[in-house]
Amino acid sequence: MDCEYITEENCPIHATAKCHVDLDPFDAPMSSKIYLDYKNNSDKPVSAVKFRVRFVDAEGKDRGTFHAVDSFYLQPGGERSQKWKRDFTLHPGVVSMKVRALQVKYSDGGGWQSVKMQELAGSSEPGAGAPSGGGGDPAAGGGEAAVSP
Repeated sequence: MDCEYITEENCPIHATAKCHVDLDPFDAPMSSKIYLDYKNNSDKPVSAVKFRVRFVDAEGKDRGTFHAVDSFYLQPGGERSQKWKRDFTLHPGVVSMKVRALQVKYSDGGGWQSVKMQELAGSSEPGAGAPSGGGGDPAAGGGEAAVSP
C-alpha cells in the first residue's frame, strides 16, 4: 500500500511514514498499521502531536480519516517512533494513505496548527458546512469535511 507523509511549510515536525494493510481472504483491506518516525525541528520542546491519517482511493477521494495523537515530551531536535493500528474494515477502494501533522502542542502552552486544521475551524462558521460527527473515526460514524489531505 502506498503511504505518503505530506510536509507543510513551517511545520515544526518532520516525519517519514510506512503503512501496512491487512487483507481479508478476498483481498479487501481490513485493518491498517501506520509506522511513523518523526523529529522536532523547532527550538521549543513539544508535548504532543496530532497526526491525520487519510485513506484514499485511486481517484484520490477520501475513504476514511482518523487522528493519531502522540503525547510525548520531545526536546528540540529530538526524534520519536510511534505506531498505530486501526482495526476496522476499510473501504474496498482504498489504495493509499496520506499522513500529515495536524497540530503540535509546545510545552510552554503555545502551538502550531496545519492550514488544514485552520480550514476545518473556518468551515464550522454558521452556514459554512461544518463537518459531521467529529472525532474523525469512520468506525464511530465520525469524519471530517471533504478537505484534501
